[in-house]
Amino acid sequence: MTWPDKTLASAAAMALVRHQMRRIARGNNPAPDTHPAYAPATDQLEQRRALHRYRAWLSVLDLS
Repeated sequence: MTWPDKTLASAAAMALVRHQMRRIARGNNPAPDTHPAYAPATDQLEQRRALHRYRAWLSVLDLS
């Protein structure tokens, strides 16, 4: 990735890795032609969904 902002380039590269790992975990082949701007957007959505599931799980436990 040759983005001028190295911080964003690094975050996008990590998002691409997580994207490919999720594909492999689902049983799909990696998609090396994934656009670098697509991965951070979908990664953020996946993080939101995971946080939502975690909060729901915590509320079921009701540790108070």
